[in-house]
Amino acid sequence: MAVGKDPAAAQLSTLGHSELMPTFHVKDTFEIPDRKLFVIAGSIVEGEIRAGMFVHIAFNSAFATAVRIHSIEFARRQGGEDVCLCIEAAPELAEFMRDLNIGDETCEVTTDGSE
Repeated sequence: MAVGKDPAAAQLSTLGHSELMPTFHVKDTFEIPDRKLFVIAGSIVEGEIRAGMFVHIAFNSAFATAVRIHSIEFARRQGGEDVCLCIEAAPELAEFMRDLNIGDETCEVTTDGSE
């Protein structure tokens, strides 16, 4: 998978309008250790997602965590391209995120959250 920056990503808007609650479907996650990034790859279901927003990842129906989106990039893969929500992650946070085993789930994205 090749990841590249796209200047248009900062204004990425897809299906729907900005008043919709942004949601993101996670297909896969991976790390880019040299850049200290944890990447959540997938597609925008609805709404608009920008760097600086928070992706909410549920542990179960009662508990969740929110992490700030550092940048939005794209990953080319065989058969298409994924939107990548890049999270700045020290090794401890990257390990925690990896252990969550996020995949094939839909997450809410908001303008507020806690890191």
